[in-house]
Amino acid sequence: MMGFAPAIATTLVLTTPQAAEAYTARNSLFLSRNPSENYDTFLRRSEAIARAAVQRSFDADLLITEVIVTVVGENQGISIPIMDVQVTRNAWRDRPDVQYWATYYESASALLSF
Repeated sequence: MMGFAPAIATTLVLTTPQAAEAYTARNSLFLSRNPSENYDTFLRRSEAIARAAVQRSFDADLLITEVIVTVVGENQGISIPIMDVQVTRNAWRDRPDVQYWATYYESASALLSF
């Protein structure tokens, strides 16, 4: 009597993983001037909130590869961009310094009546 070996069928299913899509996060932050504040203090405060926004963006989503933050200053009903920070994740990891990555709008001080 001949024995039959059970047939074992295996199926190899190959799936292509979905490609991760990297992207840029853009944020606009509005900062009102305190009445007794000079422009240098206002600018340091702007840098602090921009730094927090950049870090928060990278922490929130691993697919973000670049962050652009625009800080808009407000004074007496006038709103003017005062700085942009544009930085990639790798660059930020190497140098998390807002002043290094920022572009400052020099006319903002005069336009905001400081």
